[in-house]
Amino acid sequence: MLNIRPVRRDDLPAIKGFTDREIGANYYSTAELELMFERSRLGDTRCTLILEDESGEIRGIRITYPPGQWEHGKGEGLKPELWPFDLKSTAYFQSLFIAGDLRGQGWGGRMSAAAIRLLREAGVKGIVCHSWKESPNNSSTRYLQKLGFQMIAEHKEYWRNVNYQCTRCGNPPCRCTAQEMYLILHPWRLRRPRSEGPA
Repeated sequence: MLNIRPVRRDDLPAIKGFTDREIGANYYSTAELELMFERSRLGDTRCTLILEDESGEIRGIRITYPPGQWEHGKGEGLKPELWPFDLKSTAYFQSLFIAGDLRGQGWGGRMSAAAIRLLREAGVKGIVCHSWKESPNNSSTRYLQKLGFQMIAEHKEYWRNVNYQCTRCGNPPCRCTAQEMYLILHPWRLRRPRSEGPA
């Protein structure tokens, strides 16, 4: 049985081991994970969610930063001028990783849907993220599109300055492409001028 729950500080060492195995060594440092824990806070809630099995082993993580807790992603490339809402109203899906033996079973979508519900209930207006274009069968982008995310822009070699061993490229630098995507959480439309009544 698998359970989705908010991250706790005592999860951080296990998260480091999980991300080293599933993403590539040192994609997240211990210091970055400490910062992730602090930036995940929205009031009394932690927006980052983990997936754990019956033994308490971490099998997935959905890193989520609410508005006001982030300014940029892990790599280089962001186009807020193309968003319907500004940075102060927009949350960020930093990363989603699922254990290899659980991929393709819908857990990524469930974890993201749980984070979306949490942010929507808090009144957040939108979420931006960077999908991994070269993911197997473009699964990263396809699952986000199923959740309602729309493409904003592409950023070539987005992770080139992140010093880690990419599971696709091998040794750094990573040459993969990020696709910037946005999800509107609340209805948004241009306001029409009010009618002044009959002339």
